[in-house]
Amino acid sequence: MQVHHIGYLVKRLKRSEEAFARLGYTVEREVCYDHVRDVNISFMKNGEYRVELIEPAGKTSPLYPLLKNYKNSPYHICYTVEDLEASKRELENDGFMVIQDTQVAPALDGRNVVFMVSADIGIIELVEREM
Repeated sequence: MQVHHIGYLVKRLKRSEEAFARLGYTVEREVCYDHVRDVNISFMKNGEYRVELIEPAGKTSPLYPLLKNYKNSPYHICYTVEDLEASKRELENDGFMVIQDTQVAPALDGRNVVFMVSADIGIIELVEREM
């Protein structure tokens, strides 16, 4: 597994983009609306480091309640994997629990992702490697 990005839950996407730009990040991918999660997402990069900025589009977004705990802070690390289902099973055997099963990620070119959690490290996302 390789780190793909660190996901930041933010209250105001544009203001967060501006702050990351002051730290040397550039927009890698313009804002994309993710209808599956009802969020706006942009990706920014600084060298080999990539952040995903996630802004709930409204109070009905399943991520909106997380703003109470994670406002303007990282809340997951995403890893690329060769075989999403095999990696998911392996991590489940290691004690990880699926919190959002396999779904399409519009902001990642429609690749499949799964979100998992571990009591020891928190939330991770797995994304299938680009073919």
